[in-house]
Amino acid sequence: MLTVSALIVLAQEAPQDLMRWSSFVAQTEFVWQDTTLVSDAEGWQSLWFEMEIVNGLALAEWEEEGSPQDWSHRWCEGYEQDARGLIDQLLQLLARPDGSE
Repeated sequence: MLTVSALIVLAQEAPQDLMRWSSFVAQTEFVWQDTTLVSDAEGWQSLWFEMEIVNGLALAEWEEEGSPQDWSHRWCEGYEQDARGLIDQLLQLLARPDGSE
């Protein structure tokens, strides 16, 4: 089962490259349903939708370019900043029942 701490680690690593981002977006689609993880389900769903848009655009471009093994330059140039901004917002929506996580 996913914990807030594990979710924070995954979230912080997600913007590093397209494959991590894509995996994170897939893993977190329904996290909003877990009230032990998310304090604002509606906010999470809204941000997740924006994350999915970034994911879809990046994956489409990556595929158009022939799915290269190393796409890091293009990810950093075109998508990483947006991904990091969304993660910053998403982390604010995590449940922190004892304030320690």
